[in-house]
Amino acid sequence: MMKKNYSPSDPLALGIEIGGTKIQVGIGSAEGKLLLRGKVRKQVVRENGADGIRRDIIAMTEELLESEQLRLSKINKIGIGFGGILDTNQGIILKSYQIDGWNNFPLKEWAEKQWGKPVFIQNDASTAGLAESLHGNGRGYTRVFYITLGSGVGGGWIINGKIDDGQGFGTAEIGHTWVPDPVSGTPTELEQICSGWSIGRRARLAASNKKTLMKQIAGSLDGIDAKVVYLAAEKGDKIANRILSETCQTLGIAISNVIALLHPERVILGGGVSLMGSLFWNTLKNEVRLRTIPSFVSQVDVVKAKLEEDVVVIGALCLE
Repeated sequence: MMKKNYSPSDPLALGIEIGGTKIQVGIGSAEGKLLLRGKVRKQVVRENGADGIRRDIIAMTEELLESEQLRLSKINKIGIGFGGILDTNQGIILKSYQIDGWNNFPLKEWAEKQWGKPVFIQNDASTAGLAESLHGNGRGYTRVFYITLGSGVGGGWIINGKIDDGQGFGTAEIGHTWVPDPVSGTPTELEQICSGWSIGRRARLAASNKKTLMKQIAGSLDGIDAKVVYLAAEKGDKIANRILSETCQTLGIAISNVIALLHPERVILGGGVSLMGSLFWNTLKNEVRLRTIPSFVSQVDVVKAKLEEDVVVIGALCLE
């Protein structure tokens, strides 16, 4: 967690992450330079829907303020990174693909009424991209494309330290771009191939009724997930290696398309899938090189995110 350069006189902000699997709340400088000592994290209970998440956010905020011995009056603004499609101009959540109850919900209005502070909301992947651009592995670069590979696939396009928000409904929704299915060749969304959930699903389908080290590592067919796929691939399992290779090839196609269209200086990958080791990264970078315009290859790096679990909260502190 980032703690350096903090002065007690710095204006403070509340940063909130609302994802499909976790919620996080942190307090830091209003410029997003750091986080304080405390951060509260909780797993999402899908059955409780959006109402449950809102109740949790209120309770987590109270807990964090109390643990930091701060009053709400010390908070100048609130930033929220949300995992879904939203209208940032109106502060309205249009859709969550993972949690029920968010459709057309006025999150900005609700939060401002709840806490009495200015509230800024943005897609969580764009928020993470902003954090990496300002304080992570995109620092010092003017054109940064961020991709999160977690339970879903999201993106953020950051130019000169600012989120490109399109017409107010977001941009860089790379998870919803179309790529060929590596098995059938049928067009499908990138998220259906390269998210952590999809990697696990594809591996379980490929491993059904077959002998594979993945079952041994996971303990059962149902236990196979993206992490198991990588561990088995490192040990030479043929099915796991095929799944990993198909993932890298498909993601490489998507990234090379981004490079051709936007010519970023850096493409930064975050999320659980990005934590895979050198076999994943070497394969992916080779796939990107194979498909990128030759004159662009030396001008763009594909790198892992720096800020890890804090990335969306730090980005939320930076929203304005």
